[in-house]
Amino acid sequence: MSGFGSLYVGVSGLKTSQDALNTTAHNLSNINTPGYVRQQILQADRTYNTVGKAAVSDMQVGLGVELADVRQVRDFFLDQQYRKEAGRSAFYQACYEAAYETESFFHELDGETYQDCLDSLWQSVAELSKMPESKVNKEYFVLKASEFLKRSTAIYESLGEYQDNLNRQVVNQVNKINELGQKIKYLNDKIVGIELGGVEEANDYRDARNQALDELAELANISYETDSEGFVIVKLEGSQFINRDTVNEMSYTQDNITGFYTPVWKHEGNAQVFDLSLEISTENDTNVGSLKAILMARGDHRANYTDIEALNQAVADGTMTKEQAADAYEKNVGYSVVMKTQAEFDQLVHGIVTMINDTLCMDEYADENGPTTELFIRIGQLERYQKDEDGNYLVDADGYYIPIEEENHLTDSTGNYLAVGQGSSSYNNLYTVGNLMINPAILANSGLLEFQKQDGQTNYNMADMMIEKWNGEFATLNPTEENTMNFSTYYTGFMDSLSNTISVYQGVAEGQQVMVNQTDSARQEVMGVSSDEELTNMIRFQNAYNASSRYINVVNEMLEHLLTAL
Repeated sequence: MSGFGSLYVGVSGLKTSQDALNTTAHNLSNINTPGYVRQQILQADRTYNTVGKAAVSDMQVGLGVELADVRQVRDFFLDQQYRKEAGRSAFYQACYEAAYETESFFHELDGETYQDCLDSLWQSVAELSKMPESKVNKEYFVLKASEFLKRSTAIYESLGEYQDNLNRQVVNQVNKINELGQKIKYLNDKIVGIELGGVEEANDYRDARNQALDELAELANISYETDSEGFVIVKLEGSQFINRDTVNEMSYTQDNITGFYTPVWKHEGNAQVFDLSLEISTENDTNVGSLKAILMARGDHRANYTDIEALNQAVADGTMTKEQAADAYEKNVGYSVVMKTQAEFDQLVHGIVTMINDTLCMDEYADENGPTTELFIRIGQLERYQKDEDGNYLVDADGYYIPIEEENHLTDSTGNYLAVGQGSSSYNNLYTVGNLMINPAILANSGLLEFQKQDGQTNYNMADMMIEKWNGEFATLNPTEENTMNFSTYYTGFMDSLSNTISVYQGVAEGQQVMVNQTDSARQEVMGVSSDEELTNMIRFQNAYNASSRYINVVNEMLEHLLTAL
């Protein structure tokens, strides 16, 4: 090699060391950038020149060093594990937050609790039993009944509003998924376009794409692969989401009655994205992604006591076994913490309301002037009893007034029992929260509460009967339970069940977060930037740069000496 050729060897060392220093500086400047992956320099020998033949080998002269690659340091399997665990963590965290928010409406941990409201109503009945003819006791009873209904309605409406809030979150998360899909598609194109010539690595774009995949994995269950040209192909919930050329965006349909949105795939003929009837398990990967958890928490309708009553009636009629009813309840209502709370809470309110009304309006207390007055009336059906066209009360063969019965279940064309939801013509006949109010006539005149027998004597049995029914057997929480409770123990069991759900979700969410942190720590050991390591590399590359500079100076001095001396 000529002397001037030796200068180029030194220049290659200078350039390669400078590139290495720039990469190290880039790592240090992004040490706190989310999703950044440290970059590593790979150096290689340049092509050798053969200048002759020796006995055992070619005689070659090196041409210096070159930058072979600037690679990202990642572990594909740790990335996959992290994204799966992050998706599970997001799922259980969303479940926990929904259950915690649901419990907060009852104020059992702060403020005036719903239990206090029940106790006050019970106390008013107890006082009424002592002096049922007392105007003060009647007004106190009406007051506490009004407070009970007002508080019950407020809780039920809050649960409905929370469903609407979750419904808005569904739309937001669907839009976020689509945004991330378009972002990944854009980054796919940028990366492939930059790296197509094989000269440059688009590492910063790769970091952005991996960050987008991390975010997408928290929203839904994804799987992905990189094809031969560098495109990342993504499946979401088993359906093709990101292809090389397109993003099959997620859409949603809206229920006409509830207004609830259901995520669907347009490219699959509006097929639903999630099958919420599948058992939630880690083995089947059905517990991944916050979007699914939000859909489960929201449910698909406003539940009420008929969601339980219809199944109980089916068991009583022999069209369902207890096990089938329990399974149907879990699939239709129990999977949603909000709907389960609505149904079981409404069953309690319905039971108290109808118990009081039925006691006040017992047939034996009616007379020729008409039936006694109920305290709670239906907003959609103001009358308790049937009337003819002239407004006269109808009576049966025994002379009793004929009530307008609740249609607390419906049947489909195959005879299956169905709940009665809002939008149904039968809903107006239900004594359900949202369709109840205190009788305005009694609010104006508590004397309409007639605690008298037909002979005019004070009826002490009426209030005593309320107390007896309050303490008697009422119902099980739902078809999956066996123990029958009274009103007081029912509410305690109801809150215990809800608290247990919160505790379970909290425990799983915390345990899952530990898994995420551990996996991320292992991932950061591979791809994270260490300031100590990068500073060590900077010193090493700086020394290499200085060595190349000294080499060039030596060659330069040698050439100068040869030119001036000879």
